[in-house]
Amino acid sequence: MIRKIFLFAAAIVLLTNMNLFAQNEKDSTNENWNDEEWLNWKDYDWLHWEFHGRPFIEVNYGIGGADHKKLKSKFADIGSLEIKLGHAYCSTYYAEDIIKFSEKYLFGSRFRADLKSSSTSIGEMKSDLWRFGFAKREGYAYKLNNISIMPYNSSGFVWSRIEMIDYPAKFYLLTNPPMSLDNAINDTEILNRFHDAYRFGTVNEGGIKLDIFSTVSFNISYEAAVIFPRHLFWKHLGSLIIEESAKHLLDNFIDEVSDSSPYATPIVDFLLNNGLSYAFFTLKKDRMNWPFETEAPLTYEMIKFGITVTF
Repeated sequence: MIRKIFLFAAAIVLLTNMNLFAQNEKDSTNENWNDEEWLNWKDYDWLHWEFHGRPFIEVNYGIGGADHKKLKSKFADIGSLEIKLGHAYCSTYYAEDIIKFSEKYLFGSRFRADLKSSSTSIGEMKSDLWRFGFAKREGYAYKLNNISIMPYNSSGFVWSRIEMIDYPAKFYLLTNPPMSLDNAINDTEILNRFHDAYRFGTVNEGGIKLDIFSTVSFNISYEAAVIFPRHLFWKHLGSLIIEESAKHLLDNFIDEVSDSSPYATPIVDFLLNNGLSYAFFTLKKDRMNWPFETEAPLTYEMIKFGITVTF
């Protein structure tokens, strides 16, 4: 296990360094620190965490559900509570009212059916999930006097522990039509691969923040998370390289858009990066380490509402 963690960390460092050398430097002025510090941080690599910038606390409430391609049973809808602790960075970018921003944060969440509704239909399985992880959130914003409109894309790594409150054996004869015993046994075997153990996964989120006086922000977002039943290091690394390479090509295109049409950049960046993230999420529903032949993961999709206080 220690060897896998070391190899995974080394791979992320390699990917971020490749990204650093491949990108072209751009002239920018920073509202919070000097140009040299901004250039040191412009790529926000995953493992280089220093506590610069403005700290923030964010609280989110979400509504959504879980799914697994191979399950015949259905999960009950869930509610979620989440807290994020991190640091925010921003700079003036090409135009005074176009801001490039990036945030790195730690987060902890709880997903539970009772956080949405106390009642569920017959045949719906209740679950209780705790998770923690780290992520980065970035994009381009429109700054309008004391208000900023900030569309963004975020991605991160997460460790989740799910406890199944209900199993198919509890209700499979009560469904209409009744579930077969073979399907109930198969579903139980799949769920046991996730139940009562920490599992590694990924999370992506797209949303819009409305920032007021650079102090309080209100946001709405859509999250898509993948939980692996097992972590297959080399296949995950190969899948990650493909996804990051696609994102790098997309970022180069967005850079070209920003050169010629800076005011279109926030919208183009939001649509393309979130479209790419959701496309890969859809592919991973069948194969957790797409395009490699791997089993289906547990997935979560959720609409979230939040408030952020930046200090």
